[in-house]
Amino acid sequence: MQNEPNLLKRQDIDALNTVETAFRSGPLAEALTSAPELERRRGLTREQFDREHRSPQRPVVLEGYAAHWPSVREWTFENLAVRCADVPVMVDSYTSRSARRTTFGEFVRLLDKNADSGSAPLYLQEWYYQTIAPELAPDMPELDIAQYDFRRDLYGEAASTNHQLWIGQRGGITRLHQDSYSVDVMHVQIVGEKRWHIMGPDAELLAGADGEARLEELCAAPGTRLMRFVLRPGDVLYLPSGWFHRIELINDSIGLGRKALDSGNLRAHVRQRVGELLALALNPDELRITHSELFDVVIARARALADRMDIDLSRLRQ
Repeated sequence: MQNEPNLLKRQDIDALNTVETAFRSGPLAEALTSAPELERRRGLTREQFDREHRSPQRPVVLEGYAAHWPSVREWTFENLAVRCADVPVMVDSYTSRSARRTTFGEFVRLLDKNADSGSAPLYLQEWYYQTIAPELAPDMPELDIAQYDFRRDLYGEAASTNHQLWIGQRGGITRLHQDSYSVDVMHVQIVGEKRWHIMGPDAELLAGADGEARLEELCAAPGTRLMRFVLRPGDVLYLPSGWFHRIELINDSIGLGRKALDSGNLRAHVRQRVGELLALALNPDELRITHSELFDVVIARARALADRMDIDLSRLRQ
């Protein structure tokens, strides 16, 4: 049974489809046309970032902050296909019906074939390249503004460095969601451009007595804080914990997702981690039904974290 009244926070198929449809037509789609652009800053120091954005939890686009990275200056789909030709990847992992294993070289070839076919865009989501393609890591240096990440203290160095590459085709969409575990989002655009739509942590979409989503109320509420912006190569997004976000690929795109746990969110982070693991351990069958599209992703995350922390999951059955 689904107990969460806020449709934006629910992950069942009906709620996901309702919210995604709202971005395409109706009151929310109309509100987006006049929504303000997220603030863009250039040349901020780490100290200015901490004082003016991280401390007050104000999202921002840091223009060109990673423009000097080798990945931003040199990467193309073609040269990555050569460098990582035989590296195994899972394509479209967020949709269980179309998820499939292949190699990165074959994935790039599939992008070319798919471009003019009219088929749904292909997307390589949450590629944990540091484990299977560590040679790419030097092209994406550490962000100095992310060094407050408390996960190093909590899990150790190996488990905390789970940066992800998001590589997809023009037209690809990541549906509106909040990132799990009360972490801040930092996203570096490397190749191509992405259009982002964001809402504040207090945004709430409820259903009326007739079961229809009350979209007008969502758009009118001050807590919604609806904004939009485009990330371009070299830009870095800082999005504090709890902000909702939706992403559209304007063209073929490569981006780096880098999470950071503020120590102020430690209690919430641990509680969510434990709650998810208990749900998986005690109620997997219902979770597979209510969260069918995300179930395998959550399982994979739990296994990856256990592996990196040297936890033997087989002992749970003893």
